[in-house]
Order: sequence, then C-alpha cells, then structure tokens
Amino acid sequence: MDTLTRPGPVDSPVRAGPRRRGRHGRRLGYGMLTPSLVVLAVLIILPLAYSLVLSLFSWKLTDLNLPKPFVGFDNYTRILHDATVGRALVNTVIYVVGAISVELVLGFVVAAALFEMTRGRKLANALILLPMIIAPVVTALLWRYLLDPQFGLVTQLSDAVGLPSGIGWFGSSGLALPSLIAVDVWQWTPFVVLVMHAGMLSINEEQFEAARVDGAGHLRILRSIVLPAIVPQILLILLFRTMDTYRIFDTVFVLTKGGPGLSTETIGLYTYRTGFSYFDMGYAMALSVFILLTVLVISAFYIRLLRRREAL
Repeated sequence: MDTLTRPGPVDSPVRAGPRRRGRHGRRLGYGMLTPSLVVLAVLIILPLAYSLVLSLFSWKLTDLNLPKPFVGFDNYTRILHDATVGRALVNTVIYVVGAISVELVLGFVVAAALFEMTRGRKLANALILLPMIIAPVVTALLWRYLLDPQFGLVTQLSDAVGLPSGIGWFGSSGLALPSLIAVDVWQWTPFVVLVMHAGMLSINEEQFEAARVDGAGHLRILRSIVLPAIVPQILLILLFRTMDTYRIFDTVFVLTKGGPGLSTETIGLYTYRTGFSYFDMGYAMALSVFILLTVLVISAFYIRLLRRREAL
C-alpha cells in the first residue's frame, strides 16, 4: 500500500493577501510622506544646519569679500560672558512668567463664565477671539496710538475723569515692560480661553450633578472638578505660550525697540540687533542656536509632564 505523505505548508492566498496589502500600504505611506519630508528638509533642516555651521565662524556682513575665519565654539563662550545677554534673558523670563501667569488666571475666569452661560455663548466666543485674529504688528501699532502720552485715547479718557494723564507707558524704564506684558495679555488671553473652554465642555455632566447632590457650591465645583479635569489643556497652553513669549520680537520691536536703555531688551530682539544692526552674523547665529536649544528643553519638559498626565 502506498504511503500517504502530508503536503508541506503552503501560504494560502488568504494569509498572503493581508501581508501583501500591508507591505503595499507601507510603501504607499512612505511614498506619500516623502514629499513632505523633502519640503521639511529644504525649508527647516537645511537652513538650521547652515545656521549651525555659520555659528562656528566669525562672519561680519561688512567684510563680505574677506574670508570667514573658523572660531569653533568661541561664539558660544561669548554668550556666557555677554552682559547684554544676561539682561535680555532676565527681561525675557519676566515677560514670559508675567504674561502667562496673568493669561492663565484671566483665561480661567473668562472660560468659567462662558461655561456657565446659557444664552449668547457663540456671540461671546466670537467677540473674545477678535484680539487673537489681529496680527501682532497691527496690535502693537494699535496700542502705541492708544497709549500715546499726548493724543492717545487712554490719555483723553484720563483727562475726562480727572485721573493722571500724559504717562509715557513705553518711555519709562519702570512701565515699559509691564505695558508690553499688558499688550500680550490683551491679545493672547483669548487663546487661553478657547482651549480651557473646550476642555470644560468635555467634562461629563454627571460629575456636576453628583457634586450638586452632595451640596458642593460653585467654587467647590470649579476647584475640585473643573480645574483637575483641564490640567492637560493647561499644560498645552503652557507649552505653546512659553514658546511664543520666549522668542517674542515683533511687539517689542514696534513699541520700544528694547528701550528705554535695555529695560525691554529680549533675547530675540538682541539676536536681531546683533545680526542686522551690528552685522555680526556669526554671533547672531550662535544666539539663534542658543534660543532654539532653550525652547527645545522647555518644550521637552512640558511634553514629559503631558505624557505623565496621560499615563495616570
């Protein structure tokens, strides 16, 4: 009797089909992603690499025809001994902390008020978001004329009600930086309100009903339910607003240009001045890389906090 042999394993079309489709899907995904990566490399990675290389040279725009000597990390060690960099960093930190702190508190209050509204919420949202839509340069010009010590609307209203007027808000070394912070708060608090309000709307209504049954008041509900629930949104706000305010340039340039003296000099403005006023492009590139590394460290810190929050 002939012995029967068991046929060897053969990949069935049913099994091979998903594998081929998977490989085809990956190739299709890589093919669709490649143009975006090329554009990203051309617009971001290559200029960044070029700036990093130039930061290792001594390059003056006034010496275009002269060779650029290689100085290694001298431009970076120069940052550590530059007193203007220290003053600019202090002003930048004050600006970042002051603006974000006020925006978080004010944004939470406004978002909570919107959350309690039953009528006119859409109209209120539209009106609140108007400052954020305006370009920062236009906003700076608007506040420059509003706070003009002679002809500004604030001065005229102060005269009408008998308050002190003619104050040089952007011309005083003690008032210039707080005035810049106030302009930033006016423009970017709507962003904080938008993100916090969206987080509040995602809270389950059953939590509020259970808290009211237990006799919790309005403030207790905000402190015990609403605030813990929107912690991820608060961390997201801190991430974006810290990056924006740390590299602030346009508002400061239009309103004060870093003055009076160095009272409003920020690290972004000093980098611009180094490159295009003092024509020291090598040192300006080193300052740009320093700003980038600082922003990356701050962003990594916030992203780590967000991941820890999501893991809970």
